[in-house]
Amino acid sequence: MKMDLDTCPLSQQIKFLAKNRGYTLKTLCEEYNRRFGTKYVQQSFSRKINNGAVNYEELKQFGEILKFKVRLDLDNGE
Repeated sequence: MKMDLDTCPLSQQIKFLAKNRGYTLKTLCEEYNRRFGTKYVQQSFSRKINNGAVNYEELKQFGEILKFKVRLDLDNGE
């Protein structure tokens, strides 16, 4: 399965990467809670992802679980 991650919304990117690593949103939520001591219920966790309400720190934590790196690039206007 291929997806151009640069052109799709963050929610779709996270779901795509999770699926490719063998996670559902439910199992990703469970692992996130276990690793980071949070107490998300699946519904609020899914809503956060679906609404794109993920902050930078959370995105880095997803990366830790799903084995991807979060990188900010400077746009030189080119």
